[in-house]
Amino acid sequence: MKNLILALMFSPIVMYGQTKSGTVYSSHPALDAVNAMNKAFSDGDIESYKTYFEEDVKIWSNQESESHGLERDLEVTSWWHENFTVNIERNAPANPDVIKYKGDKDGVWVMDWTTFTAINRTSGDTVKINFHDEYYVTPENKIKRWFSYYDSEEFGAQIQNSFGAHRNGRVYDEHPLINAVESLTKAYEAGDVDKMASYFSKDAKFYRKGGGDFEPYEKVSLEDRISIWKKEITANPKRIMEEYGYPDAIRYEKGDGGWEVLSWWYHVGINEEGEEDRTFIHLSHSFDNEGKISREVLWVE
Repeated sequence: MKNLILALMFSPIVMYGQTKSGTVYSSHPALDAVNAMNKAFSDGDIESYKTYFEEDVKIWSNQESESHGLERDLEVTSWWHENFTVNIERNAPANPDVIKYKGDKDGVWVMDWTTFTAINRTSGDTVKINFHDEYYVTPENKIKRWFSYYDSEEFGAQIQNSFGAHRNGRVYDEHPLINAVESLTKAYEAGDVDKMASYFSKDAKFYRKGGGDFEPYEKVSLEDRISIWKKEITANPKRIMEEYGYPDAIRYEKGDGGWEVLSWWYHVGINEEGEEDRTFIHLSHSFDNEGKISREVLWVE
């Protein structure tokens, strides 16, 4: 009786927990078409390559919001053939699958996992990246839709490197460290020296170059910088920091790496008589691993 109850308890899982929505094939004419398309791409055979697509094919890369068509894809294919020797292999141990969904009479989906290898014809450097591709193939074995997924940042970096354009980091126009620098300038406008100091590490160093009413300085301490801030605030009871353009947060990769925020400003100082002194400045702030500013470099026009 106990065994019967257990069987009845689990029977809904067996009966209703799995629903077959289609059939998966390991070999199929649609897969043959994809294989032939990849070979034509590797061979640089543009005329043969384009025959595997519908004329109105839509192609997406890495979940782009907008697709591109065959004309653009042929331009990219020609560029690869002109600059690289290409090879496409299955990404073992993965195997491609062809899925025929129930009720879909317009085509099948080919799911593929490959390794794309390209040798730069000039430098001999290698570009190598893994791809996952999803193709919707018609009964005539023409590709109608194509979704391609890969590490676009790594792919772009390898391509640049192969041409000698070696990248040393990434630039961001929105970042919490940019917000910290902008908050620092707000504290300066408010004359809140304690808050300004809170953005810096205790052993931070400060440098100043260029003109202005104060002498340039080299490697002054945070304590010295606080004194300079107080003098500037006293000399200019009202201060306005007008941001010029937009700051950049740069994550460097070579050497010790680290974060740097570059920003550009118009410093407007208004003295007790209401006279304005408008100066263009450039700030460079280095950040440590705790998110504190470890170095400030100020250039004054």
